[in-house]
Amino acid sequence: MTLPNGLRPTKDFESYDDALLFLAEQRAIASDLNAPELGGPTQVTLAQALGHYAQLMTIAKKGARAELNRINHYLKADGLPIFKLIPNGENAWALQAYEPSVPKGFTAHLKRRQAQGNLVAQVIKKLAVQRCSQLNGVRFRELMTAMRASGLSESTIQKEIALIRHMFNIARTEWGWRGFENPTLGLKLGKSEIRFVKLTDPQRQAVFKALQECRSAYIWPMAQIALETTLRVGSLLSMRWSQTDLENRVVVTESKTGPVAIPLSIHAVQVLTDLYERTGRDREDDRVFPMSYNAVQMAWEGVREKAGVPTLQFKDLRHVGATDYAKLGLNAHELKVMLGHKSTRMAEVYVNLAAVDLLRKLDQAAPRGPSTRVLAQGMHLGPKVLPFGRVAKRR
Repeated sequence: MTLPNGLRPTKDFESYDDALLFLAEQRAIASDLNAPELGGPTQVTLAQALGHYAQLMTIAKKGARAELNRINHYLKADGLPIFKLIPNGENAWALQAYEPSVPKGFTAHLKRRQAQGNLVAQVIKKLAVQRCSQLNGVRFRELMTAMRASGLSESTIQKEIALIRHMFNIARTEWGWRGFENPTLGLKLGKSEIRFVKLTDPQRQAVFKALQECRSAYIWPMAQIALETTLRVGSLLSMRWSQTDLENRVVVTESKTGPVAIPLSIHAVQVLTDLYERTGRDREDDRVFPMSYNAVQMAWEGVREKAGVPTLQFKDLRHVGATDYAKLGLNAHELKVMLGHKSTRMAEVYVNLAAVDLLRKLDQAAPRGPSTRVLAQGMHLGPKVLPFGRVAKRR
């Protein structure tokens, strides 16, 4: 007998019945080894498949936290435990099931957010509980339409569909889902828009005031360093005192592309020095900001509501800081270093944005003279041209 993996097991037996039993056992073992993961698309719901994907793929990604948040929406909709990331060695993560708790005073805000995304939540609930074999492109088109109707950006929609698309591709190539067609392949995604946020001077002052009044001892200095370094939240949370050289004004931390060395402004050094004197000197924890990602988000929710800028996200401070540096005259190559990018493409956008802002200020400046010449009586600049090219004779 030749098994599906190409092997041909042989063995001697005293009786023909024993030989037949051996062959049956070998076929069963081979069938189990080649069985599709999770029983295949006919046996597993979309939520269950995404949960399996999270354990195999998501935890190894740089953007694991954001992707896991998306997956948790489907797990919750199917009544499954949701996951959070926990450290598992140096720069490694593991998943842990947990029950989220809502801090006191945060319930009303959470209800408002849920009401805003109610349409999307309804579509996700329908998708999450369906068997993967029952899904088609129309169902995911409904999801995209609901997300647009709820005001979500094209970039957010892209990330949602890209996650599901990649999960189905992995299922086909690695999970043994033979004959299964990816239901998202026919969907054309819109172009993502670059998110830029500009704060007016009153809004900026309101944010700083709300940060100073926040109970968290770390959210104010963390926001200051975000503006000064343009680092992402994950990079800020990865900062270590042992990797921070205040004398030479540089910090080495993790980024999407790996470890990066970020120069520190004088103001950033002052903020970090004060923070170390107040909290870091007597702490065994080497982290500069010993907070969880969720704690940062909850603290920021209170800050932005108190400041009257409910749509401002913590990650927007990165854009605000980059725009500020462009206005101060940093060129694209210098901004590329600050942002930790591999190319100057995005940095050039900030430079152009600063140039547009300069033009706007020039337009708003008071005119230094009339925009047209006022001629004295009897003076003219040449023949008067009438419509259709006719020239009038002047007397």
